[in-house]
Amino acid sequence: MKDSTGSFNPSGWAPPSVEALQRLIPQYRVTNLLGRGGMGAVYQGIQHTLNRQVAIKILPESRQSEAMDSTYVERFKLEAQATAKLNHPGIVSIYEFGQTSEGHLYFVMEYVDGMDLHAYLSHYGGKLDARTAVTIISHVLDALGYAHAKGIVHRDIKPANILINSEGRLKIADFGLAKQIGGDAVGLTLSNVAMG
Repeated sequence: MKDSTGSFNPSGWAPPSVEALQRLIPQYRVTNLLGRGGMGAVYQGIQHTLNRQVAIKILPESRQSEAMDSTYVERFKLEAQATAKLNHPGIVSIYEFGQTSEGHLYFVMEYVDGMDLHAYLSHYGGKLDARTAVTIISHVLDALGYAHAKGIVHRDIKPANILINSEGRLKIADFGLAKQIGGDAVGLTLSNVAMG
């Protein structure tokens, strides 16, 4: 099922309004809903303390009962911390993880002013010239190689998770199915739980 933003939303989940989310996280000025789906909703906002644009992702209500489970919250926190350690120009930065007084889990991350690769491809009729395709693949592989060297596997690379900013630079988003590799690491996320 497509929602009003055109995103796939199998659960029919209705995210909080901009005003409701503003009340839940007053340290940010929430300006608008960017998109939503079964894995969460993403809003644009301003971080008051640093006066910078941010993207705020909140989990759907179907996950809120799980959010009350301290093991689940701790697992989500570990995922946020692992992803936040990725400092690469081709990876969307995570700034904060939090839980509202009502139990809503959220992430605050770098805002990327642009479009995802899916929209970019649609804009160009679904085809790219060889040089552009190789450039995109090269940048994605560089960012993934960096994440892998840090012990993080994305596990959900698709055009919708590759963002192109207004300057034409690529950023990988949504490490929601990320898995930490090596040593005693365990999978960071549960299935169908999205992260930055």
